[in-house]
Amino acid sequence: MASNVQNNIPLPFISRRSAVLGQHYMVASTQPLASQAGVRILEQGGNAADAAVAVAAALGVTEPFSTGLGGDCFCLFYSARDKQV
Repeated sequence: MASNVQNNIPLPFISRRSAVLGQHYMVASTQPLASQAGVRILEQGGNAADAAVAVAAALGVTEPFSTGLGGDCFCLFYSARDKQV
């Protein structure tokens, strides 16, 4: 059982993967170099959308058999600065 850090409430977590926490940001992908591209964008002041584009571009190089130009991506992005979706 994993727990909620703030309230120490037991939460069911049935998985072979470990829970991961981050204080500022988190980037995840199937390829470490692609994830690092996203991290660098965030460290340079980019937002989550900028990082996602960087990760997708890097995956096109590091895993061309899994992703590439012309793929689909659907998302809703909320800009806290502009307060718009």
